[in-house]
Amino acid sequence: MLISAAQKLLCPRKKRLSPSTCLDVTVQIMAVDLGVKPALLYDSNAASPEQLQLYLNYLQECGVVTNSLRILSIDDNTFIFNPTTIESYLDDLIQSKSLLLIDVCPSRKQPVLVNFEKRTEDMIKTLSGFFMSELDKGSSVIVLGEELYHDWNLCTFFGILLGYPASYWFDQTKGFGNCLCMTPLVVCTVWVKWQILDINHRCCLYSFSVPEELWPEVQSHVQWWTEHLRERFNKQPVLTDLCFSRDTVTLPSVTL
Repeated sequence: MLISAAQKLLCPRKKRLSPSTCLDVTVQIMAVDLGVKPALLYDSNAASPEQLQLYLNYLQECGVVTNSLRILSIDDNTFIFNPTTIESYLDDLIQSKSLLLIDVCPSRKQPVLVNFEKRTEDMIKTLSGFFMSELDKGSSVIVLGEELYHDWNLCTFFGILLGYPASYWFDQTKGFGNCLCMTPLVVCTVWVKWQILDINHRCCLYSFSVPEELWPEVQSHVQWWTEHLRERFNKQPVLTDLCFSRDTVTLPSVTL
């Protein structure tokens, strides 16, 4: 039923999602609903925010989703988020300043860690205030206008919204390139399982990377992040088998 509903409701131009992708989307939405992750970037196909809202309504009717999840549209990208989780998460981030920022400007010979700067703090505060204002209006689909994000680095913003422990930054006023070409990257991935009927579906919940040469400096912070993720995961009874993997990859080009 869930696969059939996803294929029907999330079907732009008659291009159906595969059964596996349908289950991935459902598990990701459940993780947002359960507070295991603050938001989901929907990129499985070109389904519109309105189509996503129809699928969220279906999941709520079925009891798969219990919270009133909302949709955020920004620069043709669509996020699904849990209002309660996102507000608490952004407040904690402002207070702790625990986000790691990695400067990957193409003018640099190699990536470097940078401090939690005021422009990043201001971006998070603006986003938090925007959420509070829009949520009070009761809209199910929220559109973040360009007048708010025109000077934000969306790569950094997306990393924040998705709950990553580290996020890339570059000076977008000088271009959108980076210095990650042929740079070994440590890719950290988080997996979960969802058992439904006779299906035991394994799904990637998080995936982010850190330059290998910076790994000794960020390892303790990533470990702290994984421990807090495990605490949130242990509070819910639906998803199981939380596991972490780490690989190193080197790519001829990296698009952020």
